[in-house]
Amino acid sequence: MSKIYPNIIHSIDTLSSSENNGHTNRMYKNEQEIIDTVGKLFLTGFDGTEVTNEAKLLITKYRVSSMILSGKNFINASQTKKLLKDLQTLAFNSGYKYPLIFCIDEEGGMLNSLFDKKYLTQFPGAMALASTGSEEVVYQVYKKLAIELKSIGFSMYLGPVLDVLKNINPLQQQMIGVRSFGYDPAVVTKFGKAAAKAFKDTGMFNCGKHFPGYGSATVNSNVELPMVLENTEQLLNFNLVPYKNLIDEDLLDSVLVGGCAVPRINGNAIHACLSPTIVNNLVRETLNFEGVIVSECLLMEALDRTFGVVQGCISAFSVGCNLVMLCSNFKIQEEAMNALKSVIADNILEKKVVEDSVAKIENLQKKLPSWSEVLNLKDLSSKTLKEDRLLSKLAYEKSIAIVRDNGIPITNFLKPGLETENTILLLTPLITPLYETIDENGNRSHINSNGMHKDLRYGEDVFVELGRQLAAYKEGYKVLHQSYNSNGLTTFHEELILKSKVVLFVSAETTRNLYQVGVAKHVFILCNQTRARNKAAQMIIISVSSPLDFLYDINFGTTPTGYICLYDYTKNALSNLPHVLFGDLKPTGKIPGISMSNGKLGTLDMQRNKDTDKKGKNSWLVETFNFSRDWDKLITLLKNNNIVDYSASDISLKNWENFFKTENQALTCFVIRNTSSNSILGISVTWISTDFEDIKSCIGNILLLLVDKNKRGISIGSHLYTRTMKYFFDECSCFKVYLCGEFPKLYIKNDLLLEATEENRSSLNFFGSFSWDFDLFKKRGNENNSVIRRDIYRDMRYLLKLDDVSSWKVSENLVRQLQVVGIMFDICKNPEEIIRCYKNKHVLKSAPVAENYELYLEIYQSLLSDDNEYLADGNLNIIVALEPNKRSVVGSLIVFNNNSKFAKFYPFLDSGDADVGYSCIAGHFIDPLYYTLSEVFKLGLICTALMYIKSRTQGTEYPCYIVDIEGKQLNSLHDNGFQTLSKYHNFYSEVKNT
Repeated sequence: MSKIYPNIIHSIDTLSSSENNGHTNRMYKNEQEIIDTVGKLFLTGFDGTEVTNEAKLLITKYRVSSMILSGKNFINASQTKKLLKDLQTLAFNSGYKYPLIFCIDEEGGMLNSLFDKKYLTQFPGAMALASTGSEEVVYQVYKKLAIELKSIGFSMYLGPVLDVLKNINPLQQQMIGVRSFGYDPAVVTKFGKAAAKAFKDTGMFNCGKHFPGYGSATVNSNVELPMVLENTEQLLNFNLVPYKNLIDEDLLDSVLVGGCAVPRINGNAIHACLSPTIVNNLVRETLNFEGVIVSECLLMEALDRTFGVVQGCISAFSVGCNLVMLCSNFKIQEEAMNALKSVIADNILEKKVVEDSVAKIENLQKKLPSWSEVLNLKDLSSKTLKEDRLLSKLAYEKSIAIVRDNGIPITNFLKPGLETENTILLLTPLITPLYETIDENGNRSHINSNGMHKDLRYGEDVFVELGRQLAAYKEGYKVLHQSYNSNGLTTFHEELILKSKVVLFVSAETTRNLYQVGVAKHVFILCNQTRARNKAAQMIIISVSSPLDFLYDINFGTTPTGYICLYDYTKNALSNLPHVLFGDLKPTGKIPGISMSNGKLGTLDMQRNKDTDKKGKNSWLVETFNFSRDWDKLITLLKNNNIVDYSASDISLKNWENFFKTENQALTCFVIRNTSSNSILGISVTWISTDFEDIKSCIGNILLLLVDKNKRGISIGSHLYTRTMKYFFDECSCFKVYLCGEFPKLYIKNDLLLEATEENRSSLNFFGSFSWDFDLFKKRGNENNSVIRRDIYRDMRYLLKLDDVSSWKVSENLVRQLQVVGIMFDICKNPEEIIRCYKNKHVLKSAPVAENYELYLEIYQSLLSDDNEYLADGNLNIIVALEPNKRSVVGSLIVFNNNSKFAKFYPFLDSGDADVGYSCIAGHFIDPLYYTLSEVFKLGLICTALMYIKSRTQGTEYPCYIVDIEGKQLNSLHDNGFQTLSKYHNFYSEVKNT
């Protein structure tokens, strides 16, 4: 008596022909009927790309209902289609009532068993598809896949994968990885439904797997089986959530029960597909599944050593599996089918068990296409295949996830005209592809093979095409490509790293290849050695498998690494990488089921600690910025968070330095530091100005609130903000505070109100939680002086550039207009004249002109000081428009060059060439009495400034910027040779001291 299988009366080993006495089970008319029954219950496979003798016997003698085909059966789509048709023809000629059910495991990504570049579309795998966040994309991909597979002759798809990943420990090996839809039951359920429905709608059988969920399975070399350690309640609350939802909606045709052990349910280490508790109690009774239950392929070493595969087959049937899978090994298949035949003949298996299984299989068979359809399949049209490829391209693009955007785009590190110095190093692992194909001559190949690299070791050519695409993508740099392996870095590797601007480090499944972690750390250290020598070497890690590889940054308080997740290393996935690296493709993918709070969050800390008012919140020491102590670490923070480009010229860096070095009492900065390394975790940059009517009234301006992107979500931003507002309202008695006001202007990229990214929404939510109103928009025309004098309208502003002042000419039309109005232009050396204009009553009633008051006040205050740092060196001038009769000032602007100390207030300006420099026009002011002529006056002032600049540059190529231009001036400036570089708001919002 067997103690293992409760539904079996006798062990198979005790069966003999004498005990059977040659009698056939009364349930069946004859032995052939038993053979037909047994054949229905097996899902078998064979080796070979043609119909072999074993395959013939499986059909003609053993009458199997189903066959699973894999890479060992495939050369290409046309060969596979012929093979399936030959097998179906054999079944038809053998008197089969229904066509054979042909199963395939074709999960996408790197887990495809059948490749054909001409006929089969390469689609992303499950996690990559879930990363798109689109149920429609997932549905359409699986629908297209099903149609393609059906056109070849397949009728059953072993999927969708419904395993929910539970462990996000990057050091613990996982069985499923990117084959899963993600790390959350709701996510897996959502996309599992979309996939299952796609197969249902196309008439292809699906098979949810791997019950009861490999997502939490642990793999340990000390035990033979993968172990799922949850109890029943834990399984129902996590692993089995997708199964329950899909079963409740009747979306699954079959369920594949895996071969893992579930000891907390079974009490022993028996395979799940051999467990009555798993198969009967959980699948049938608890989840009420009425479809076909398929066993894992029972050709498992652990099973062979313990009970034997044949015994395992009988056990699987006895506990409720309807279809037992034996992927190969004809000898064992034959033994198993003969054994089951004997068990049925001798009534060892309960009658109901057999009848139920046969009924469920036949229920599937009745839904198969007719024999005439099966034997006369038509190829898909080229139009259909083209549409499928476009869908694949879209899915791959949408799947890419940027976890850390440090170093992206890499153009920040590449200086124009210095190709010999602009070196990009691509480091790729030597890996063996997961799925291979073998051609008619026995040659091994994989999806990335092209047969052109005979001199490379097998597997070394996986990333060759990526290197070629990177090198050819744009001009102005060179790409070096080198493989690495478990031997680590050589001296040659180190030399390449030390002379590179960007190091692209590719990782693939580090839990199975732990050496990659060690190599990555070595590369990171070398990259930071180059930083110590003032060479920007940015490391960007690209995971082509599990997103957990480097989910947590490997930096040690220094420069963070960039991190991009592609989920597979097919050409389809890798071909998008150059577009991402150069900033031409903005990925929107998200790691499904993992909420990241340390990705790029714009220029602000958007992750306000939700527990701010609760016990246990993080507390931080906020200090005043000290230039000598903090400057080097500050510029690192600004570069690491894309405020300053790594390729910024010395001009730009000098202006940033001058700004923070200034002793101007208006500037105050607060920092939170790592007091051990002195690295800056976050900074608040503030500016105090006076109201242009009441010099005793102060206005605050938050120029920048920045938290390092890898240190967000732990209250740093909240503490900086709280200290900043205390400074404004309690210490300086400001009556109002602007967020990113007009002057000084440190940064104009990534306007929070223009770019509707998730990061910007988080920024707005952060400030919104402190009662900042971003719907504020004051309308012009309010004549209430008490309001107007203190309010600036939020409006769009533009940054324009004229590439070469030396070739610019004033338009004749403008000259004629200026002659008509009789306006005159001159250079003014004393800003007090403009200050007096601002004090006129009619000016005070016109709020728009107040916007540039602070620029003139800054110059005027400098004039009154001892150094007169702005006007004394001749690098800044004020151009004024004069009324011809009284020669009174009716308009003005400021023109300065990069050598002016005033340039520190616009450090984002950069000509890119320290030998050329630039000029800038700012501070536009027109007396409101001349409103109807304001556009002509402004253009006249600008043209006068350009003529002045042209006379100073003596014919050399010289660019000129104009900041804070209003939209209504764009057309006239475009006509005069300017181009728009960017647009931004003059400020985001304001709060008043209540």
